[in-house]
Amino acid sequence: MRFFHFLFLLSIMVLTNLPSTLSAQSTALAPTLDGRLKSFIRAMQPLTNQPAPALTEKPLLITFFASWCPPCGPEFAEINELRNRFPATAVEMIAINIFEQHFEDAGGIRMKRFLRRTKPAFPVLRPTDEPLALKKLGNLDRIPTVYLYSGSGHPIYTFIHQQDAAKTHITATEIAPHIAAALAAKKP
Repeated sequence: MRFFHFLFLLSIMVLTNLPSTLSAQSTALAPTLDGRLKSFIRAMQPLTNQPAPALTEKPLLITFFASWCPPCGPEFAEINELRNRFPATAVEMIAINIFEQHFEDAGGIRMKRFLRRTKPAFPVLRPTDEPLALKKLGNLDRIPTVYLYSGSGHPIYTFIHQQDAAKTHITATEIAPHIAAALAAKKP
């Protein structure tokens, strides 16, 4: 009996000393950006005056965000910086709004304020069927999440914010080399 008591106490000790991020790991996985997924994204509702890009053979950066998400605002600033470094003729960038309904936003006031404050230099979209979008876009379950795709539609970089993590969003400095490599690989 003492042995089982010891095992029980040992189990409790181990479980309570695991890092809290262990239970917060995401299972999201960037899907391949094929023709059907491109069509699905192009059909999303624009939240800014910029429609969805053509999604051609260019590298594509997608950030998934919500207006209530604290690290999403600073991440938009980083993506705006990337837009300044890499023109739309070379790299497509979009933001897709998900999980917005987790906190009420009567009349979309919070979203309007978020967009006014962050001034995105890239299209901001919202899916009409969020559960379907979450599934099609790799079983998304956390924000901010960022996918970077090569011109051929293969995921080449993924960032998923983890609960209690010190790093909350991407920076232009860390992702710019990945974009530059995707552009260099594309050249004949």
